[in-house]
Amino acid sequence: MMLGVWLAFAAPTPAKAAPAACPERLRIAFPDASAEPFMRGQGEDFARPPGLLVAWVHQALRQVGCLERAEMLQLPVRRLRAMIEARTIDMVAGVGDGGPIAALLALPPREGRRGEFDYSLGVVEYRLYTRRGSGVRWDGQALSGLPPDARVGVTAGTLLETLAFERGWPAEAAPSHESALLKLAAGRTPLLLMHSYFVEDRLRQDALLARQIEALGPVIERRHLYVGVAPALMQSAAGFALGFWRAVCQASAASKADGACRLPPG
Repeated sequence: MMLGVWLAFAAPTPAKAAPAACPERLRIAFPDASAEPFMRGQGEDFARPPGLLVAWVHQALRQVGCLERAEMLQLPVRRLRAMIEARTIDMVAGVGDGGPIAALLALPPREGRRGEFDYSLGVVEYRLYTRRGSGVRWDGQALSGLPPDARVGVTAGTLLETLAFERGWPAEAAPSHESALLKLAAGRTPLLLMHSYFVEDRLRQDALLARQIEALGPVIERRHLYVGVAPALMQSAAGFALGFWRAVCQASAASKADGACRLPPG
């Protein structure tokens, strides 16, 4: 789906770079699962409006003068990973730092020694969820009330698998966030490890599901969200990548919707 379809979803921003500075190809991938306020809808087709993350990327591309070269896609994790490895994806929006997808990409500069800047677009909370009345508990240190040989539901190929492994929790990997959540609702897994943007959005949409599922506290971990750049693009167009990261940070900061992004002084 060409990016020009989304002209209505971001405020016009004057172009600040000549089209000649743009890469020949810009294929940008987004998550295919709803995660308000960053992404709306599920599947391959973007919702209308598609969410803040899409709007910020769109606005940044317009600002650096590369809007007409870009194509945006919503992809499931497995397909996304295969396309990154095949070098058919150039940028990935909504990447959590420290995960397997982030390891395949270049991310923006970190915050500096004194936290004087922050190129992230949001902070994601990863939590445990269970069925109401299950008796499972999480106190921040240990799980209790689990049946023997219990596995924690996660989404295959994501940071969720990494987080479960780091804590020594046997994982039951599902192909998508939605299927992992439905496994929990059906009692096929007693626990789900998932980022709260997705689960809380689904519970708001589905009253029956909201009566079945509850979050366990405290939060497992918090990670920052970025737009990652494929190594080949970073090598051939580092100037574009740096300019884009700055522009998408400006778009995020201007929206005042999250407040995570702070540009370096000066």
